[in-house]
Amino acid sequence: MKTVMKWVCLILLGVLVGCAETETITRAPTEPGKRVALTPELKRLYEEVASSAGMVRSLDGYADIYLKTPKRSNKAYCTVQLQKSRDARLIVTAGILGWPVADLLIRPDSLFVNDMLNNRMLVGRNTGENMGKIIGLDAGAGHLTETLFGIADLPEPVKDVLSVRQGGGYVSFTVKSGNGSKELVVDPQSRELAGIAYFDHSGRRSVEFRFADYQSQQGEDGTALRVPREIDMILYRDDDPEGSRSLKIVYDERVINPPDLTISFKRPRKAKTVNLDDVERLPWL
Repeated sequence: MKTVMKWVCLILLGVLVGCAETETITRAPTEPGKRVALTPELKRLYEEVASSAGMVRSLDGYADIYLKTPKRSNKAYCTVQLQKSRDARLIVTAGILGWPVADLLIRPDSLFVNDMLNNRMLVGRNTGENMGKIIGLDAGAGHLTETLFGIADLPEPVKDVLSVRQGGGYVSFTVKSGNGSKELVVDPQSRELAGIAYFDHSGRRSVEFRFADYQSQQGEDGTALRVPREIDMILYRDDDPEGSRSLKIVYDERVINPPDLTISFKRPRKAKTVNLDDVERLPWL
């Protein structure tokens, strides 16, 4: 019976991969080109956008996930639970019946994956390489969490703004961040974050987020929020400056800041434990 169930799951997964929908990446806003002074009004705009990023603390919802790489383009359906800067849990389902194929617990320093297709428990460090084995993108926990939340963490104060550009209906703030910098593209009319790009110390663009289809939603604590329904993450490589890999999240429904959210992850008793460092790639994406 276990063998039959395994083959049924594999067939459903084949249908998922073979019929995967290609989801268009959200169009990037026109990059503002004219450099302007950081006026008091622009300072308030930056502080308002940065402050709104801290209003989302947790999330419980359902989303479609689209993965695109040079070799494949797949779609999966996930249950998503997140506690910002803490834990994240994703239950990946496949096929028309929505059978679960994987249960993932992502912690700041570790990863746990219940690989239901192969009855094994994968355990490893939370590194970009190991995240790449799970989702097909070499991205750390921080970037993944920001993508799933749809609101990037913006802790830098306004004094860290290096330059401001304006044009095409948008304002961009280049901000000193760690050993590199980040660029925030903001719609000054809606006062919403349209995109954010990260640059390393040499000025090379490494990862970019794009946010679209903002919706008004009230958190369970009564706070009024504007959150994007669609979120794109694009990874750039030295040999492909146009961006070779992308992950798109489209939420079907979600609850923002649910009270007393508890993320429970049960390790299977009889599954074989495998070091994630020894696994090349997992089969569901």
